[in-house]
Amino acid sequence: MSSKITRTSTIAELRKLACSLGFIATNTEWHLFGSVNRNDPNPSDIDLMIFCRDDKQADDLREAIDLDAFELPLHLSLFTYEEADSIEVTSIQNSTAVLTVDSIGICK
Repeated sequence: MSSKITRTSTIAELRKLACSLGFIATNTEWHLFGSVNRNDPNPSDIDLMIFCRDDKQADDLREAIDLDAFELPLHLSLFTYEEADSIEVTSIQNSTAVLTVDSIGICK
């Protein structure tokens, strides 16, 4: 039997993932959107955007993150900060920044 998926439990799992990635995740910002972010009672997936320094970091994260590691399917979108800003993706998706990883790998 699966446990109840909540926004809080998902953020905790994402924090573990981000912290485990070490240098690959430095200077990133992680945003939830969709049903989990709204804390809907029965989400069908996890919608996650990660803002990255550059395309290389996005490629490295894409390779490092196991999309099947969560109880729900993970739909991952990666953007450079510049791309995210230019298309105003946070407004379009009504996303919420749920964690950042600073320049030395500390998850906040």
